[in-house]
Amino acid sequence: MSYKKALSINDESPECHFNLASAFNDLKKFKEANEHYDRAIELDEENFDAYICKGNICEQLKKYDIAKHIYKTALQIDPNNTKILEALQKLDAVLAKK
Repeated sequence: MSYKKALSINDESPECHFNLASAFNDLKKFKEANEHYDRAIELDEENFDAYICKGNICEQLKKYDIAKHIYKTALQIDPNNTKILEALQKLDAVLAKK
């Protein structure tokens, strides 16, 4: 069953929105990916992976301030996550050069 079909049956599934967003992300369809990551987060505010993926998209699009905000939100969910801490350090270095 496709993710879109699954969503037509149950639009309240954060997992389906996350998986569809990831598929769009793989296709470099960032606008569509962000819409479904946003919906996944709306349905499950603790969806750490959705924040990470959304932050990664913002980095790729050079929207560093937005990425930093998203990563900081993810850090509130998992304060000791080294992946996020490293991403924030990297963003701080990029922003310092601006």
